[in-house]
Amino acid sequence: MAVTVVYKRAAEAEITDIVEYHEAQRPGVGVAFLDELRRIEAHLQQNPALYHEVMPGIRRAPLRRFPYGVFYLIENGQVVVLACFHLRRAPRPHMELKAR
Repeated sequence: MAVTVVYKRAAEAEITDIVEYHEAQRPGVGVAFLDELRRIEAHLQQNPALYHEVMPGIRRAPLRRFPYGVFYLIENGQVVVLACFHLRRAPRPHMELKAR
């Protein structure tokens, strides 16, 4: 049974920034990033617990072609995406992952 994947506003903003950055660097790469994100989202819809917990209640789904991770939790029968950020860089100071 497929579950719904929802994005927090902060995660949506991060994804928009990532896509715009990559498109500015090389046209088409931002679209490829979105394709990879859709692939991860399909995995999460079918099997939300597929990826391991990195903190209590929070899981990380690494993207295959890009050094980014999707951080999410499973809540009330849906996947809530909290953040998407580069795994080889320190997160921005305002970014803090917390399970509710």
